[in-house]
Amino acid sequence: MRFLRDINLVFFTYIANYLLAFVLNILIARGLGTDGRGIYEISLLTISIAQAVMSLGVGVASLYYIGKKAYSARDLLSNGQFIVLASAALSGLLVLLAAGTFGPRLLEEDFPYWIFLFGVPLFLNFNLVTVFLQAHNRFLAMNSLTLIRPVIMIALLAGGLAFGGLDTTNVLVFWAIALLVAVVAGLLLLGIDKLHLPTILWPKWGVLKAQMTFGLQGQLGNILQLLNYRVDKYVALIFVGTSGVGIYAVAVGVTESVWFIANAVAVVLLPHLTSAHKDEAAAFAPVACRNTIFLSLIAAVGLGTVSWPLVPIFFGEDFSHSVVAIWWLLPGTVALAGTKILASYFFSQGKPLINSYITVASLAVTLACDFALIPVFGVPGAAAASSIAYSVSLVLSLLVYQRLSGQSLWGAVFIKGSDLRLYLETARTARARLLPSATVAGDQEGGI
Repeated sequence: MRFLRDINLVFFTYIANYLLAFVLNILIARGLGTDGRGIYEISLLTISIAQAVMSLGVGVASLYYIGKKAYSARDLLSNGQFIVLASAALSGLLVLLAAGTFGPRLLEEDFPYWIFLFGVPLFLNFNLVTVFLQAHNRFLAMNSLTLIRPVIMIALLAGGLAFGGLDTTNVLVFWAIALLVAVVAGLLLLGIDKLHLPTILWPKWGVLKAQMTFGLQGQLGNILQLLNYRVDKYVALIFVGTSGVGIYAVAVGVTESVWFIANAVAVVLLPHLTSAHKDEAAAFAPVACRNTIFLSLIAAVGLGTVSWPLVPIFFGEDFSHSVVAIWWLLPGTVALAGTKILASYFFSQGKPLINSYITVASLAVTLACDFALIPVFGVPGAAAASSIAYSVSLVLSLLVYQRLSGQSLWGAVFIKGSDLRLYLETARTARARLLPSATVAGDQEGGI
């Protein structure tokens, strides 16, 4: 029951966060247009990849070691802050190199590359403090942190629209300000006592070595998965330009709303499986997987139905071509929902490299399909390529899960009668809590 409660808490937070992100996407799309939206997307994507590489996996490893109670949270977090400082220094060096080589050209194209100087370490630190809250099962605090960013950014965007309009530079600055506030709030939620200044400046190398040794295995999979999610935008940039990237970014943003189900389950599931006995984890993972796929499928059907009339209304006619891409993306989106759950199981068993191997195969499929389909079909080709790759990822994950756990492959995919009965029981319980008087009256009438 606590597990279901935590999932519901995270789930409704994801819904709220998605609604806020939806408003953000509308404001940015209407404020920047297709070209500006594409530049904004490529900027954030590059920052995201850079911070994933520079983190060296310390966040991933901290989640694992806190669950196993191998090292103190203070040492792990302080070491993480050392990595943040190192990433800031490296980001500064890269910005200087960019300025000396092709900086003027980037600025002419309205590409504010200097934002990387503070965008990378801020994003890295945000992900780090979020992982620590997750590792301690502090989901309410984690969810509050998740919602701070979009709320602040919406306020800043609204102010920008009211006092002169938006461009890619001020939108990215607003993004960084919102991120800074979230990072400060996250560190305060964790507690200042969890930070040790001498360790931040000179880490505990033995602990840091363990973090990087384990973390790089898991982070490699995360980086490859990030590329698997987003490399098509770089390929689209080559063949269809920034406008095409902007259109595709809206389609991706809309379809990824289906993942708030899988993300909520995976966030709560990971620390639960990590601390559970091997047999318990093997038995629990397929239940979570098949139900996540089932609910994601229902959400995808609904989203595909309403996207055709609503996308042009919300985002503008310039983004109407996103609808076809949404339809092509949805099958793969459902498939990857199942992959996310099985990835949590592999990680919890101390085998993060499995996720890396699967992602390498999926990324290879993504690149092959991208270069085959995008030049011919444009944005819809990018969407179809992603769906094919995501489906391959699920198939490979299921095969590895069956071999590792000894459980039935089909039990992780197809819904069972016991699951449906659980939904009915949950609905009855919710109805009884929301309408206690009506339930009592109904029971009395039945007794009569």
